[in-house]
Amino acid sequence: MDEKQSIDNMSSEIDELMHRGREAAPVISDGGSSEEQSRERAERNAEEISRIMNERRARGEVRPESEEAPVTRADVKEIDMGLTGKILPQTGEFERVTDIPNDLSQQERMDMLRERRRERVDAFRLKRREDKPEDSGEEPEVKHKGQHEFERFDDEKDVLNDILQVKSNLTMRMSVLLFTGIFTLLITLANDFSLPLVTIFDKVENPSTFMFTNTMLGIISIAVSYTVIVEGMKNLFKGRADCDSLAASAILITVITGIITLFEPSIVRQPFYHVYTTTAIFGLIFNTLGKLMIVKRTERNFRFVAEDFDKYALVSVDNEDTAGKFTHGVLDDFPELAAMRKTEFVRDFMKNSYSTDVSDLYSRKMTPLILIASIAVGLLSLVFEKSTTGTTERVFNVLGVMSGTVTICSSLSLMLIVNIPLGRAQNKYLRYSGVMLGYSAVDKFADTNSVLIDAEQLFPRGMVDIKNLKLIGSTKIEECILFAASLSCQAGSILSSAFYKMLRGKTEMLYPVESYIYEDGLGLSGWIENKRVLLGSRELMKNHSIEGLPTEAKEREYAKGNMVLYLSVSGIVSMLFVVEAKASLSVSRWLKELGRNGIVSVVRTVDGFIDRDFISELFGADPNKIRLLPFRFHKEYVRETDYTPEVSSPMLCSGHFPSFAMLLIGTKRLKQISTLGVAIQAGACVLGFGIALVMTLLGTFGQLTPSFIVIYNLVFMLITLSAQRQRV
Repeated sequence: MDEKQSIDNMSSEIDELMHRGREAAPVISDGGSSEEQSRERAERNAEEISRIMNERRARGEVRPESEEAPVTRADVKEIDMGLTGKILPQTGEFERVTDIPNDLSQQERMDMLRERRRERVDAFRLKRREDKPEDSGEEPEVKHKGQHEFERFDDEKDVLNDILQVKSNLTMRMSVLLFTGIFTLLITLANDFSLPLVTIFDKVENPSTFMFTNTMLGIISIAVSYTVIVEGMKNLFKGRADCDSLAASAILITVITGIITLFEPSIVRQPFYHVYTTTAIFGLIFNTLGKLMIVKRTERNFRFVAEDFDKYALVSVDNEDTAGKFTHGVLDDFPELAAMRKTEFVRDFMKNSYSTDVSDLYSRKMTPLILIASIAVGLLSLVFEKSTTGTTERVFNVLGVMSGTVTICSSLSLMLIVNIPLGRAQNKYLRYSGVMLGYSAVDKFADTNSVLIDAEQLFPRGMVDIKNLKLIGSTKIEECILFAASLSCQAGSILSSAFYKMLRGKTEMLYPVESYIYEDGLGLSGWIENKRVLLGSRELMKNHSIEGLPTEAKEREYAKGNMVLYLSVSGIVSMLFVVEAKASLSVSRWLKELGRNGIVSVVRTVDGFIDRDFISELFGADPNKIRLLPFRFHKEYVRETDYTPEVSSPMLCSGHFPSFAMLLIGTKRLKQISTLGVAIQAGACVLGFGIALVMTLLGTFGQLTPSFIVIYNLVFMLITLSAQRQRV
């Protein structure tokens, strides 16, 4: 009863389209749509058809089992339409719901399906764990920055609690550091600029209290930042210095200098000696701020990733031969090919969220150099500083010059040059259902020069429609529609959504497709119900000697500027489809953006009316940045983009082309912005070292007051962030 009702509904829609087709153009003269004419023509051509089929058998043009392995369909109700989430609710294998009670609501049924899907992925992960050899040496639990890795859906609450705990700790640390930093800053500014100050903190009248206060504030800062100090120094001694190493070196040198000065506090009255604790504490403040940004970004990303929605991970095509074949003829460089792969679980979430970035690489090279340079400048001060007398003053002068050189080169905004742009990008990407976990995404995808996409992704639902139908042969209207719909849906044509709408979603009415091939640039050829079915352009019909085609003038009259596809069943043209395709504004924008950024779009399609010029004109894109993937590579395309239960990736999206393109272009921009920030900070460091060296050689290092060094670092931080903002 349901199928009969569906066919009735489909027939009413077809009648409407037929009516519009009749109004748009006259009936074809050599084969009208009346039943009598169809019978006469069928009888008249029967002998000719038999002759043509015999000739084809003689030429070997029979069922192309050698061209394409048959697609087994045991039951039409289990047909996987492969509509990539745009037409059917699911894109992998359909869930078997025979054991779900029918009296449940739609929401309850969907919840049960989601839970089963999660159980399957977790079972898959557990099975992989069990398959690992016991003596593999791998730890059962990987940690990053003291937090557990997200390895199963059941870990969701534990991982989120870890993130929130770290966020709470960093917030508390930031509060303490802000107190110590602002306190020392006020004392420093008041002493350097002779501002009104409580006498007890005046370094001339109460040097002991002044030194004790600064030193204690530094010790408190070290205490609340002990993990930064320990990890930073550990990495420094291992030759893997990072941002923590630079911040830890500055605070340790200044605090140790302060502790030593406590034994001779009167030295602070001398004009050549200064205490630079303020700058070192601000180094810890901005280090903590950067980490707080990372944790907040991780929290937002995790809440989004843990939600149940269609996830598509961005992956690279690592096989060089495959990437080379896909991009042959459109790239002069080594192919860096990116694609989307549907998945349920994203591995290495914490690893990618806390990945190293360019600031860590900068610190790895510069921290040892800064320490060596500070020691060298300090030793030079023994020779060129003339205002010191006696061994004690010279020792304190060396310590003061060393701490001053380290702090002027400490690059306070180092942790911000990546995390501020990443935070802004995250807010933008989340609005478009895209996620960039960390800087590892930039490392992996910033050099991308080609992308692998499906034509369906360029034409979201509603962008392709069947405007008119024209019955030409004797095959029933319903059968023509079902033949065309079955072939289109099985092959993954962009017409699938239009047919899905026409069939009212009753996909169980579709015929099993025994096998099919796509003839590049022409259309589809397949076997359905032991009948050869063709769906494609006029050229496809001519290549297969199909009769009954209308004249080209009639075709243009029917089309009215749209595309025309023909359906042929058993060697006879049966129906004409007038297809309208529109360009989505967001797809057009991002397809053009890919081209402007030097990225070639490799498009997989099975539609005869789609070619490079068609895509270029419709979307306004550069034709030299578009390539259609030949059918012989479609199997490899499926291997690279097919569903997988879990995958490791630093970026994921909802499967829509705009978010996919936005993430890839975002990695290129973030790389440029981050490189610019590092360059400015490196320049500030070199300039700071130059200032320290010149002032030492002139014997005037004492003019580099703590206030000057704080202002110097803050000014360059503003210059860096402003320059990065201009490049967004």
